[in-house]
Amino acid sequence: MKKTTIALLLSTTLPLTAMAGDPLPFPLTNLSIKEQTQPEISRFKDAKTCSGCHPRQFKGWQGSMHSIAFIDPVFQAEWAMGEKETDGATRNLCGGCHTALGTVTQTVEFKSESGKFGGFTTQAVANQGVSCEVCHSVVDTNMAKTANGEHGNASLELSTDGGKRGPYDDAKAMGHKVIYSELHTKSEFCANCHNVFNPTENHFPLEHTYQEWKNSPYAEAGIQCQDCHMVPVETAVRVADEMKPAKQLADHGLGGKAGMGGKQRSLVHDHTFVGGNAIVAPLLGVKGGKEHAEEATKRLQTVAELNASVKGSAKEPVLEITVHNRRAGHALPTSLTFIRQVWLEVVITDDKGKELLRSGTLDANNKLPENTVVFQDTSVDIHGNSEHKPWKVAKFSVQNTIPAKGSKTVAYPFELPSETSHYQVEVKLHYRSFDQSVADLLLENKIQVPAIEMTHLTQHYQGVELK
Repeated sequence: MKKTTIALLLSTTLPLTAMAGDPLPFPLTNLSIKEQTQPEISRFKDAKTCSGCHPRQFKGWQGSMHSIAFIDPVFQAEWAMGEKETDGATRNLCGGCHTALGTVTQTVEFKSESGKFGGFTTQAVANQGVSCEVCHSVVDTNMAKTANGEHGNASLELSTDGGKRGPYDDAKAMGHKVIYSELHTKSEFCANCHNVFNPTENHFPLEHTYQEWKNSPYAEAGIQCQDCHMVPVETAVRVADEMKPAKQLADHGLGGKAGMGGKQRSLVHDHTFVGGNAIVAPLLGVKGGKEHAEEATKRLQTVAELNASVKGSAKEPVLEITVHNRRAGHALPTSLTFIRQVWLEVVITDDKGKELLRSGTLDANNKLPENTVVFQDTSVDIHGNSEHKPWKVAKFSVQNTIPAKGSKTVAYPFELPSETSHYQVEVKLHYRSFDQSVADLLLENKIQVPAIEMTHLTQHYQGVELK
């Protein structure tokens, strides 16, 4: 099949390609409309309309990263950079997931005078990012039609028939048609946006959260994304510890009605979709944003565990720290693993408070020192040079995330003075959605990117023995 190459402005960028005659109508995204038309934006309802009958779901969604997927200023700035550097090739590519409705209605416009690098606008409900209408209008996945045969890059087929698809096969509603969808009960639903590929000849996976889950013990146990991200954090902890889907947990307390006037059900999913981002919603000041940030922080603080031991001899001691990914059903970190940061801060002091070793402490500019152990993938362009712009990333030169139910051990040699018999080891595991340099580059207003302490431990030693 003939290919039409979209030329990019930077010589280090791989050529983005779209398939001529491809059945997917909004390249370079994999979205489509069942009715094979370009619908009017008026066909889709504002999420507030849904809140009347589904207040629990609306409250969970409001302030979530899904609800602000389009207006997220970090995303908007990077998207604007991509618009300029790829001559518009990334407009549909990024918009497909962040504003599916804006993309299929082709109401997304670029305003060069807006923001630090320009900005995007759209209309009506399309401003609400991943809204009720997006998810509940999905009728199928376009996986079989994608260039690489994988879920990703918004590989969703939407319908404008007014029916709302969902997980109940006996649901009835007064305000709209209800259609059962098995797809909505599976991780394959989420996969369509939580796998992201550079749409080049090699289709390099920039984000592979679904694939991480698929290769994990959670997938083997039948635990879906919905079992952890559409329930309270406390339930997600139980799912990970007991390795059972939420509906199989004893006394899970998630019963209720899915809609006003509906039947009592044993489990109704919340729509918070909480992950690890505790920065953007409070930054925007959106309603519900603070609560989502608090839930994200709580989730991060339940995910990992630390173990530490000192080995070797008193003359040549080595501190070994093991980080366990106990409760994330994917890698730690996940999503854009070359942007997210999980790192160790280690401080060893003698019994008089003198430092024997320090690593991973943020400096005065909120940046990490060079010797920091960061669990993160290292992204490079086609020439092997460090690169963080997604449309220019060709591969990962180093992969250093922690798989689901996996662990990684790091060694820290240090010197123990002969006169020192007692010392203290303090270890902290931190998380940031992005580095300070990313905020400095992308945002007009200066902010200090907060670090969240995921977990910590303090141990006292005498020689190489734990006291």
